[in-house]
Amino acid sequence: MVLRGGVRLSFLSGQGFTGDSDPKKGYPEPPLTRHPELVSGSFGFTLAEVLITLGIIGVVAALTLPTLNQAINKKVRAEQIRTVKYKFTKATDKMNSLGLIGPYNSTAAFVAELQKHLKIAKVCPSSKLRECWPYDKITLLDGKEYEVTKIQTGSQFQMKKSDTADYSSPNVGIITGDGTPMILSYNTKCEALDPVKQYGWTTEDNKPVSNATASCVAAVFEINGTGKPNKQNDDVALFNANGLGSSCAIELDGGKCFGAPFTPKPVTKAECEQMKADGMVNYCQYDDDYWAGAVKQCGGKSNMPTLADLGKIASAIYEGNPSIGAKKKASGLTYKPGTATSLGLPEPGFYLWSGEEHSSDYAYNRCFHPTYSYWGDGTRSSSAIQAVCLGD
Repeated sequence: MVLRGGVRLSFLSGQGFTGDSDPKKGYPEPPLTRHPELVSGSFGFTLAEVLITLGIIGVVAALTLPTLNQAINKKVRAEQIRTVKYKFTKATDKMNSLGLIGPYNSTAAFVAELQKHLKIAKVCPSSKLRECWPYDKITLLDGKEYEVTKIQTGSQFQMKKSDTADYSSPNVGIITGDGTPMILSYNTKCEALDPVKQYGWTTEDNKPVSNATASCVAAVFEINGTGKPNKQNDDVALFNANGLGSSCAIELDGGKCFGAPFTPKPVTKAECEQMKADGMVNYCQYDDDYWAGAVKQCGGKSNMPTLADLGKIASAIYEGNPSIGAKKKASGLTYKPGTATSLGLPEPGFYLWSGEEHSSDYAYNRCFHPTYSYWGDGTRSSSAIQAVCLGD
């Protein structure tokens, strides 16, 4: 039987009518109902949506990946620095345990012994430091470049002389067995240490650093070979050093330079008398002689500025660079804020000692004020007058 719509029915004995379009069900299959909004493809993203999403991912990656890479590189380099310090310290601590940490009369003599305890592939004297360093210049913290060949003594590590410290011996360059370039400076006043006594350890950079070693050796080393950035506190690291580069804070025409200003530590009259016996000063009177203290810290009057030097410093900080002689009083000056600090000086007003002595009561100095500068006698017991020492 054919029904309207084209569905054929048949009568089977005992089964009743069945739709021959689906004999198993016994009724006609309903026509397929379509929903256009559910058609395949409507559940996905359009091309525009995909491109926008990819663009957002790209922007996020561009913003986050550099920071992530920097963090990873910083962590890797920190571990490299720790490892170098650790290996070096283990060698010097072994020397300490054998009573061989010092004293030695030079850095070269120290390195000769160090070679027996630390694997060293190459040794370079101060005249050939470049042969133990992968490039010519190091970028310092202030952004200036400093030639490796100028790292000649502990002065370039800004190590000060004292009763227990002298790093003036010529530096020595080495390349360790694992390829690390280093430049070493040895303290020739490093005291021989008791090999039986147990010295404490610090945990600097999460790796032990011998306190005994810290008072005997200053160094700089490199962890990145010829790769950039060749920069202090990045791939160039200091070890027991106070700084890197020239100790000059104030540079004058002609190449003369001075370190940063400081307030001298006064000496007693008895200490001054000893300095007088040594030919360092001519007069003594006070128990708190700040000028004599400056002489002591600078290592002599000749290592302090003359009145003429102070006049040149005054010329450098005022607008127009006026000519100011050794014993000239200048007024009507114009000072531009920030000029003095750019030269390593305080902002006016301030006073600086000269190395020229007047009497047991006075020594010559110069004052620097915003509108005038003059020279005069300063009471040697005054703590208000600062000092500068001749740099390298």
